[in-house]
Amino acid sequence: MSTPEPKPDEHAKESSQPKAPSAGNLLDSIFRKDGPMPPASVRLRALAFLLDFILISAVASVIIWKIVLPQSHPAAFTELSEWTQAVVTWYSERASTPDATIPEPSKNLTRALAVANELQMLTFWLYFAIGEAFFAGSSLGKRICRIRSVSTVTLSTPPIMSGIVRGGLKTLTLYLFFPFGLIATLATLFFNKRRQMGHDLMSRTAVIDEKLVNMQSSK
Repeated sequence: MSTPEPKPDEHAKESSQPKAPSAGNLLDSIFRKDGPMPPASVRLRALAFLLDFILISAVASVIIWKIVLPQSHPAAFTELSEWTQAVVTWYSERASTPDATIPEPSKNLTRALAVANELQMLTFWLYFAIGEAFFAGSSLGKRICRIRSVSTVTLSTPPIMSGIVRGGLKTLTLYLFFPFGLIATLATLFFNKRRQMGHDLMSRTAVIDEKLVNMQSSK
């Protein structure tokens, strides 16, 4: 026995019902310039990062060269000064002695520099991870520029794991995969409407402009 065909008016009713927006389209409508959570501009994000980079580099240098290395490698600073002077001398005399090779650091200095690099990476990672997870997706540079990170899942402060992942990815981009990692993470800006970088996408976060958020909410 054949089933009855639906009446024409039933087809019209079904077609007139609006389809539910996809998650991607919904996020695009939230993270847009005139939306409730406008994304921060690349210029503001770059300025905030530069301020953070200066701060972290200064703090890390004090920790590494004044506290850690004097305990583990006491002669590291003296050897670094001597090696730097030898490189400067080689550079200035390379025209008269073209066969001379660039001076190499001693094994002790090489180990000390490796420790310094690892400690600096750890300092960067901790700074960004703690700021993202425990200070409302912010940092000193972000606070100055009035921008902050939010979770694209909850639209609030990124959870602890997202902060750890985001801080780690940003640090690895600078230290292990530079400049290719930086180019790749910047390239994603041109392929999404939410102005997310590579580490934003992988940690499921976005950076918003607090000033524009307040302007939108006051309307």
